[in-house]
Amino acid sequence: MLLLAPVAPAAFAQTTSSTSVSITPNTLTLLVDRYKSLSVVDSSGSPIEDAQWSVEPSIAELTVENGEVRVRGLRQGRAILTATTEYGSATAVVSILSETKLPPATIEWSLDPTPGYESLMTVQSVPTESGIAVYSIEWSKSANAMVRALTGDGQQRWKTELDATASPAGLKIRLPPSGELLMNHQRISDHTQILIGSNDTFFAGNNSTDPSRYGLPADGKYILIRICGANSGGMYLLERGRFHDRIVKLNAADGKQDWVYQSAGRLGDSWTVNGSDDVGIAETLSSPPSSAFLIVDGQTGGAKFKIPFPVSSSTLTGVRCADPTNNVLTNIRPSISGSPFTNTDGNMYLQVEVHVESSELQACKAKQYSFDEKLMLLRLTPQGEPEWKTFQHIHADGDGGFAVQDRLFAGETIPDGFGGVLAAWTYVDAHTKSHDPIHTEARVSRIGAEDQRDFILPMPFWTPGLNSPFDRNMVLGEGNVLYATDGVLLVRFDTQTGLADWVRHPPTGTIRLSHATAGGGVLVTNAGELTYFTAKGDGVRIPWSEKTEDLDDIGIVQTDVFDHTLEPPLILREINLLPSLGYLGVEEGVGKGHGGLIFLTVQ
Repeated sequence: MLLLAPVAPAAFAQTTSSTSVSITPNTLTLLVDRYKSLSVVDSSGSPIEDAQWSVEPSIAELTVENGEVRVRGLRQGRAILTATTEYGSATAVVSILSETKLPPATIEWSLDPTPGYESLMTVQSVPTESGIAVYSIEWSKSANAMVRALTGDGQQRWKTELDATASPAGLKIRLPPSGELLMNHQRISDHTQILIGSNDTFFAGNNSTDPSRYGLPADGKYILIRICGANSGGMYLLERGRFHDRIVKLNAADGKQDWVYQSAGRLGDSWTVNGSDDVGIAETLSSPPSSAFLIVDGQTGGAKFKIPFPVSSSTLTGVRCADPTNNVLTNIRPSISGSPFTNTDGNMYLQVEVHVESSELQACKAKQYSFDEKLMLLRLTPQGEPEWKTFQHIHADGDGGFAVQDRLFAGETIPDGFGGVLAAWTYVDAHTKSHDPIHTEARVSRIGAEDQRDFILPMPFWTPGLNSPFDRNMVLGEGNVLYATDGVLLVRFDTQTGLADWVRHPPTGTIRLSHATAGGGVLVTNAGELTYFTAKGDGVRIPWSEKTEDLDDIGIVQTDVFDHTLEPPLILREINLLPSLGYLGVEEGVGKGHGGLIFLTVQ
């Protein structure tokens, strides 16, 4: 069982005497006779190599080399470390403990945000000679977003301002599906999604063409949606514009743009990066409506491959009873895909839902109908060779009025641990009685090279929106056991036996998967707390986390590192594991915290 002691965090740094320079990190906690490194950076975010360093009181020994100061703890206490440069001076707080090891969950270092900014999110870097371990995104209400490149011990290597803005609200922007409405093959409307109902009438989805309704920026501006690390050591940014989206790649050495891929339409909310640093992402165009799996070359930013998806449609013939020659109403729309991933074999995978239906009337009387819905798994090799596999299929046709059919919605796909994939999808039973709640099921298919097995998980859905995109609802534990959640239930499922080992239903808050742990367990966040579930399903709250007023936040218990008196808790937006290092948390900003970064060590 995972046993963790209460937090022993370091104090926050004093205000620097000049905002033109700052020490990274701002606070540090270390043991007697142990070493930690810090550096001072100028207003552009670049390290200053000729700083003069001092510490008061003299409870630490300083060694300066290549612009970094190496701090060695001599005896217990708290000291102020000062860096003096031609641009000004800055201070940091160093806490030294006379223990044999740091207590579990000690805040080893913290880093205040750039003045006028708050930390928004982080992503781990793929290790390279640059020494960068993590990228931090900072946001401001009045300026574009900022990226900081940090080492594992919190030193800043560079800082760069993006061309895009960012905000917590911007991360939640979701756009409705696009499409167009045709009468006798002539376009009469766009941004419409239509499905045939049981009475041979069309049910229209969102018909708004106003981008500002969805929080999109002015034309020519972009808002940050997502980030991920590049295998070359840099990072990718997914940015959403008023009418178009784009991908930006930043260089690991200095944060400058390597390239920009400008889409002619919209890009999916999730993506994957293969070993060649190529990006796989769904791209949707509105005129004519189409979608494809796009592979962006990681070296040049050009479109390397495009694998078109089959188009989805709804057609109603005979909609105008008095005019049999001018009566075909058709809705054409891009087929919706799930989240892609790259398997250990180097191939990319994703699900695509293809929906084609029609109904024919004569003299306003239903004559016949047809319905066809497929879930298709696309496998794409690094050479751009596609292979399609239909793994779920519903087909129906007949005379008379349209008969409503069951529906299938594509979702997340991950490796199954045996060379195949686990494809999560949602099933909707169309035959639910009118007075009963609609019956839905969270399902998963284990698809290998030679066989397929379908399972029903003990959850009513994957997402409350049924067809809402998701890509963080599954994780493999030891022994390739599946942990899955719909945000309400947590399930441990054995994909070899097809049985659920257990189901847990916390009373409050949304469940978010963090990561699988040694021993076959899993760490989740729920109701503001970090909770560890063992392989047997025993749930243990991590002692250094606590409930928060906002259940989407994460509370971290805080005590004085020396006298252990209780202090106000830290309120985090997110906390992520950096393998072999520890946990990096993003602190909430104004009204809740400092908006900085904190690094927790767990031993």
